[in-house]
Amino acid sequence: MPLRIASYLKGLLAVAETATCVSMSRVVGSSHDRLSRILNDDKLKWQTLLLSLILRIVGKLRDGYLIIDDTVIDKSFAKVIENLAWVFCSKKNRSVLGLNVVVLAWSNGTVTIPLAFKIWKDDGKTKIGLALELLSYARNFLKLQPKYVTFDCYYSAKKILKRLMKYKWVFYTQLKKNRKFNGTQLKFSKRNPYWMEQGIIDGNLTVLIVRHGKKYFATNNLEISKSEILASYRTRWIIETMFRMLYDKLGFEECESRSLRAQTAHITLCLMSFILLEQQRQRTEKSWYRLRREYRFNPYKVDLLFNKLKLVTA
Repeated sequence: MPLRIASYLKGLLAVAETATCVSMSRVVGSSHDRLSRILNDDKLKWQTLLLSLILRIVGKLRDGYLIIDDTVIDKSFAKVIENLAWVFCSKKNRSVLGLNVVVLAWSNGTVTIPLAFKIWKDDGKTKIGLALELLSYARNFLKLQPKYVTFDCYYSAKKILKRLMKYKWVFYTQLKKNRKFNGTQLKFSKRNPYWMEQGIIDGNLTVLIVRHGKKYFATNNLEISKSEILASYRTRWIIETMFRMLYDKLGFEECESRSLRAQTAHITLCLMSFILLEQQRQRTEKSWYRLRREYRFNPYKVDLLFNKLKLVTA
């Protein structure tokens, strides 16, 4: 990893204030301009850097599952940033001016690793289209063979389900109550709030549906129990804890640069810093938050971490 990239990561892990280039420059002993130039360097291939760190820290990803989700980076007070749009933020339960980011993560239930992301743009591509690109990246470039893929009801679109069927990958998802099942909307299928049945949804896809209270869950694994379906879908929640850490402690929405290139770079560096924390969490059995407290005000500890992992090159 180039020294200048390590400096930015060091700033994210050790800064005690808002994770802007100004505040991080005080921690790492590097100028604000130098940190800003990292974000705007068009020669850096951020997805390649993210993947190289994953392979260096985690190695080959085996026996895990994939999670698709999106998050909104609120930029309400920065209206000049490129590519801002009004998007619905579930965390705030209202529309905000921000960046909508679709994320693909891998987990084995113990370790969680963000693999790639796409920022939604108003250029004709939908978030469904971006999710399809991420799935294609996981299968065709990373050569992953996940145990299953899980996602919420937004990503249970016909195109995604058909793509996963084509890949012969198992999925676990939630469906909206107006989704057609055997020709009838789910909410009208049965009055009983707890049932399980195999049938056909739009796209002529055969799935196993579970109704649990007011919610409906679906999978293409037709030989599985209701409790296993619910348990598999609940594993999706781990990406929400990752998002919370990124927002609360790693400055995920604190980049003030105006260009989309810089915002993309900052998001990637935040994900890289999370991977480093995740590696340390596994090694030390300390929580992300405890590790972040230890690195705060103490960039020397971050230097020791980088030296131990042999991450930094000239």
